[in-house]
Amino acid sequence: MNGFKLKNLNFISFALLFLIVTSVLYSCGYKMIGSSYLPFNSITIRPVQNQTYEPGLEERLHNSLSSEFINQGIDVKLTGGEVALEATVTSFQLGAVGAVDETIKEQELIMIVDVKVIDSGNVIEFNAMQSPIKITFQSTGTVSQSVAQKERATDKAAQEIAKEIVGRIILNYAK
Repeated sequence: MNGFKLKNLNFISFALLFLIVTSVLYSCGYKMIGSSYLPFNSITIRPVQNQTYEPGLEERLHNSLSSEFINQGIDVKLTGGEVALEATVTSFQLGAVGAVDETIKEQELIMIVDVKVIDSGNVIEFNAMQSPIKITFQSTGTVSQSVAQKERATDKAAQEIAKEIVGRIILNYAK
């Protein structure tokens, strides 16, 4: 019987503490930001434009954007979404990070994207979006191994940029 009272008392104490902490945080203006704060439930991602000479970037970014919006609970539609998104890859660069005896061992990948969100005639622009983390890959081994590493790094860059774009859109609408 004492064990039951102790468990019951612990539960009540925890619930009371949770309510107090939640009330204090809510009264200070803190709030959870998520897709429920977006005023739209669907989005149309228009075909991504690629202004670089690197092939396949448009498909990789489009797939990453679609996945990220779906992860946030937003329906991705081919046409007729409440909001439209246009993305343009403006720059794709590879740079040497590490070299030994004039042989490049590690490279950095930089991809820059301009984004327009069109919502009921209002246009929100995010220019020069890029990954918030440095994307690098090993360029050692055979040429095919190096190309495979570059492809994986390119996918990672597209995913990180898509996360950054969705995060900026959420923050813009949460204001």
